[in-house]
Amino acid sequence: MPGGINNSGLIVGRSGSVFNTETRGFVWKSGAQIQLLASLPGGDFSEARGINDLGDIIGSSNTNAQLRALLWTRNREILDLGTLPGDSGSRARSINKAGEVVGSSIGPNGVSAFVWKQREGMQRLTPLPGSDFSEATSINNAGLIAGISGSAHGDHSAVLWEKSGSIRALGTLPGDSGGESYAINNSGHVVGASSGPSGVHAWIWTDREGMRNLGSLSAGDFTMPLGINSRGQVVGVSGVETGGSHAFIWTANDGIRDLNDLIPAASGILVVAAVGINDRGQIIAYGGGRDTYDHDTPISVFLLTPNGGGRE
Repeated sequence: MPGGINNSGLIVGRSGSVFNTETRGFVWKSGAQIQLLASLPGGDFSEARGINDLGDIIGSSNTNAQLRALLWTRNREILDLGTLPGDSGSRARSINKAGEVVGSSIGPNGVSAFVWKQREGMQRLTPLPGSDFSEATSINNAGLIAGISGSAHGDHSAVLWEKSGSIRALGTLPGDSGGESYAINNSGHVVGASSGPSGVHAWIWTDREGMRNLGSLSAGDFTMPLGINSRGQVVGVSGVETGGSHAFIWTANDGIRDLNDLIPAASGILVVAAVGINDRGQIIAYGGGRDTYDHDTPISVFLLTPNGGGRE
């Protein structure tokens, strides 16, 4: 399963057996084999979720008892990032060029968003008033953080933490009741999804224009954006009329398009979700054979590189 891609085309994720046992985080670069990443002592699970342009990788690994947020440095040293006070577990979701890491810390009082910095260590991010759940999902190079805050057993809100630490609710699309934000680019553009009676709807938010619906691939009721690059190109997953899902790309000029329509038919590939896109337009996605793929079978990971060097 892919986790992320940086601007050099390095890809991280996790790899395991059919039964999802002995799963290990990995890093891959073109022309080389997958390199497995070290886990914490006593652990049988690790995952890599993000990589910055310097080659620092973040993710998680279990120990004998708990999941812990990890940083694999560019020299492949492994750092346990710890937890917030009183908590027992943590999970890292994103890293920026400065090496600042965000994610969530887990304990008896629930799930709390954090930012980790090398000098200050792990710090709690203030949730929305009245919230008992928060998670930081993405951080850009300016230190802006996208994420989620709300009720552990009810609606969530898409939020943006400013560099000062203040939190801002981004709202929802008309008619929806809850939302989550998943990624932020270096221009401060956020992508996420809001949900309501008619399903799950993808959006892009900018400070100038507010929230914009990205649409869907068909009459399906599920579309979720999972990545955005500095050029504002968005990738994700959308339900289709035939059942299941297809990967999509969205641009301001062309709207939402099925990535499978842009892949040469002779490749025989079906991509069902795209999880990341770098500034060169390279997309990391997963799926399988176009005629044989089944959502219940093991997946393959694909790197899609646009013709023309990534020009729109």
